Amino acid sequence: MKTIRILLILVIPILLIGNSVSAQTTVDPKAQEMYLQAIKSLESRDISTGQNLLEQAVALDSTHQKANLDLMRIYFTQRNYSGAEGLAKRLIKLQPENETNWIALADIYKATENYEELLNVFDTLIQLKPDSSAFYYDKAFALSLAENFDASLDLYKQIEKKFGVDDRLFMARKDIYMRQDNKKKAIAEAKAYLAYKPEESNPYLMMANLYLDIGEPKEALKILNKGEKKFPNEAYIPLTKADAYHSLKMNDEVFVELKKTFANESLPVAVKIRTIYNILQEYDEDTSLNMAEELSKTLVESHPEQADAQAVYGDIMLQLGKYEDAHTAFVKALSFNKTFDFIWEQLLQLEVSMNRLEDAQKHGLEAVDLFPNNAMILLYTGYAHLLDQKYAVARSFLEEALNRANPENSSLMVQIYSSLGDTYHALNMDATSNVAYEEALKLDSNNTYVLNNFAYYLALRKEGLAKAASMSKKANEINPNNASFQDTYAWVLFQQENYKEALVWIDKAIKLTERPSSTLIEHKGDILFKLGNKQEALDFWEKAREFPDSKNNEKLHQKIKEKTYVD
Repeated sequence: MKTIRILLILVIPILLIGNSVSAQTTVDPKAQEMYLQAIKSLESRDISTGQNLLEQAVALDSTHQKANLDLMRIYFTQRNYSGAEGLAKRLIKLQPENETNWIALADIYKATENYEELLNVFDTLIQLKPDSSAFYYDKAFALSLAENFDASLDLYKQIEKKFGVDDRLFMARKDIYMRQDNKKKAIAEAKAYLAYKPEESNPYLMMANLYLDIGEPKEALKILNKGEKKFPNEAYIPLTKADAYHSLKMNDEVFVELKKTFANESLPVAVKIRTIYNILQEYDEDTSLNMAEELSKTLVESHPEQADAQAVYGDIMLQLGKYEDAHTAFVKALSFNKTFDFIWEQLLQLEVSMNRLEDAQKHGLEAVDLFPNNAMILLYTGYAHLLDQKYAVARSFLEEALNRANPENSSLMVQIYSSLGDTYHALNMDATSNVAYEEALKLDSNNTYVLNNFAYYLALRKEGLAKAASMSKKANEINPNNASFQDTYAWVLFQQENYKEALVWIDKAIKLTERPSSTLIEHKGDILFKLGNKQEALDFWEKAREFPDSKNNEKLHQKIKEKTYVD
């Protein structure tokens, strides 16, 4: 199972950008003030503002080391490698002896696959730290990345001579032989490692993974079974056995091994989580969800106070439609750690879908305090207030969501605009509501929710009926089996005085609905009245009145009392 496997990387990877920078004696006061403001923005996850302030700070004082370093990190994350390279070189010019700056430049060259410059950087680092084995390993690894395998192997020989035998040497040489498609030498290297450290589990795992790489899962199982006898508590052995059984299509055995490794508390939670989501991609839906359910239960049993473990369990319960269990898990996760914004997002979305509006509003306010710039959290908080008919409050959150959202995230922007359209309509801001819907349709002209709601509200206001009919018809063409959309189209036709066609569509909607709403029944009564079937219309109005949600429908009561249609 390729995606489940956890390969033990023994070669030191090129280091990520470090956190330290030497003390700087003097900085421009205005630049320092901007830098401190930038840090506050970054801490509150307002990356755009933080980046802008850092750019202003380095423009005022190009020698401000911390501002240069933090801006370089942002550029690197954004894959603006040219900008990051320029800042790294500036930092090196300011502090040529600081290895952190050189390591940052190495990260950039590795990301851009500029191996020639990458090797030059490691030559410099070796000169700066001649007794540090790490940079020798990094250079040897860079040579292999550049496919200069002979030079890489020669350097590993020098490393062994200078620093002695090390686990990393076996893994590195094995990887090179595999890239050269020399399976024989790769196996010999793995065997040499096993002979070097027979009392450790890593050589067994390396050998087993090698056999899996060359398509020999049965040989891998032989090695793993030997290793399991010597190291019964090694969590990675059953995990790798699961991979071997997957290759042999022995799914029952896969599950047995995975349950075994998940019960082992020494296996990092992150590895277990990654395994669960990989399973969801490897098997059919029923099999994967059944396995994921059992494994996620074992996960929270082994790590009951880990927020991420509880969050994963909640997510799996959500996918299984077990909403109460999912809700409990998300709340529990946040009781252990409130700093995961994605858990808040899932919780709010779930509470809105479950119509737990008070909970969604309460949790939304708490989440907004923690993540004031998170557009998704602002959206769901606003939407919870919208559904609870607290329109003014909903408007404030939704408008803030619009201000904070990334314009390139079209899916999120459509949700915000459509929710604003609903809110503005409820606040009798008809023109503004229309604009919000139009903006949503510019981003997604086939969004049936927007097409339907925009058409319905236009019909209620008896304006733009031709446009309303076109949008409603389109929504029904895209989603032909939605009773709500059919009801909307019937109502648009009703407002156009096309009563016969309206009756056809309202009957379609009622037929599709197991329990028709009072609105649906009332609308049929309205259509029948306009067609001259007054007694039948009265019968439908009286049926509509039997629904609990029609208690405050004064217009319906008036229709029944006066036995006539009331506009």
